[in-house]
Amino acid sequence: MTQDLNLPGPETDFIASFGSSEPHTLFGHGFAGAIRDTRPFGTGISGTKHFLHLPGHGGRPSPGPGWNYGQIAEVLAQALTSTSATQALGVSMSAGGLLRLLSAGHPVAQNLEKVALVLPASFTGFSAEVAETNRAHLERLRDLASAGDVESITDLMLSREPAEVAELLPARAWTKTKAENLVNTDMSDGLGLALEIAVDTNAGDDPLGTLARFPGEVLVLTHDDDPAHPVEVAEAVAAAIPDSRLEVLPAGSILWRGRHEVRRILGEFFG
Repeated sequence: MTQDLNLPGPETDFIASFGSSEPHTLFGHGFAGAIRDTRPFGTGISGTKHFLHLPGHGGRPSPGPGWNYGQIAEVLAQALTSTSATQALGVSMSAGGLLRLLSAGHPVAQNLEKVALVLPASFTGFSAEVAETNRAHLERLRDLASAGDVESITDLMLSREPAEVAELLPARAWTKTKAENLVNTDMSDGLGLALEIAVDTNAGDDPLGTLARFPGEVLVLTHDDDPAHPVEVAEAVAAAIPDSRLEVLPAGSILWRGRHEVRRILGEFFG
């Protein structure tokens, strides 16, 4: 029986790899995402592509309640080491993990030549309005997940999308799968992650200074009108990394309405 490379198991450290040439690029998904979601980002990128399932996703056990970006960063560091990746792309949660690695000056981060941060959802803090919106949304999600209400979770998730995206049948089907995973797996352990901070500015060293001194190339890619991924966060990330490239696309572009433009931007960046 052929292995489903969208669902690699522990024997591969939950990593699916395609290709055999240089360079090696690691792809990490967002919360409630999966390898299937990140594979389209690899279209047009040369070399070997490694797609990772983070804990709590794709059959990989959750690390337990109360996830934080330190845990995400360590899993990414292990994957970067095992794949010898010199390039990385992180979406949302994984973007936060990569930011933690870069700002902490983790040894494995020194090997990275190009990093794409797609829909960064956390950085050094949120405005009071954004924090309160996220908190209310997460509490509602927790209540619905505890009740096993898949349809209401789906509706709640889609309420944060542009109306024209929320009405797309593929978007609803994809979102319903995420809702089912929240109800039927231990993924719900990580629901509080959206309120965590990727870069700890209270750390003993100077994490923002370390981030600013990262010698590799950085692309920050986001889109408008996404409550879970405010443009102000992407702007703050780009401002903290000299010579980084910031791309802000129209609402709903990253996963649905702007895939060709996303692939063009990533293809140009990674080469």
